[in-house]
Amino acid sequence: MAKARNFLLLLLLAALAIRAAWMAIEPILPYLVSGLAVLLVLGFVYYRFTRW
Repeated sequence: MAKARNFLLLLLLAALAIRAAWMAIEPILPYLVSGLAVLLVLGFVYYRFTRW
């Protein structure tokens, strides 16, 4: 019984940690996606201009 209780407590703590991480990352998500898109376009342009 103690093993099951410890496992459930571990699952609860993991869920809380994941929730806290998501609450920290979610506001930044649009900036990350748009930054990656800009980086992809700039990398593609750089690759096209420097290709032999």
